[in-house]
Amino acid sequence: MVENMKQLLLALVFAALAFGQTTHKATLTWADTLNPVGTTYNVKRATGLCTGTPTFNTIATAIAVKTYEDTTVQPGPYCYVLTAVYAGVESAPSNTALANVPSFPPSGLSVVVQ
Repeated sequence: MVENMKQLLLALVFAALAFGQTTHKATLTWADTLNPVGTTYNVKRATGLCTGTPTFNTIATAIAVKTYEDTTVQPGPYCYVLTAVYAGVESAPSNTALANVPSFPPSGLSVVVQ
């Protein structure tokens, strides 16, 4: 009986891992009521906190919708800004937004009591 329960528990853990999230993503959303239709956006990211003067790298350009999923993040802090582009002219950066990406919890913990 105990062995069957262990096997069932292991099967459930493997099923959860197979169907569960195995990578992180940071989803950015924003509003823009001032720029004209046809404006696109550039997404820029710095590794680390949004303090001091972060060094931003452009990770996406010509985004036509007001949302972006960054699927390349690992555990740790990331700082984001956006710029708007219309008629080839890029705006100043937006406010900063911080994403603290957590680590995944460990799984498969077990205990034997005798």
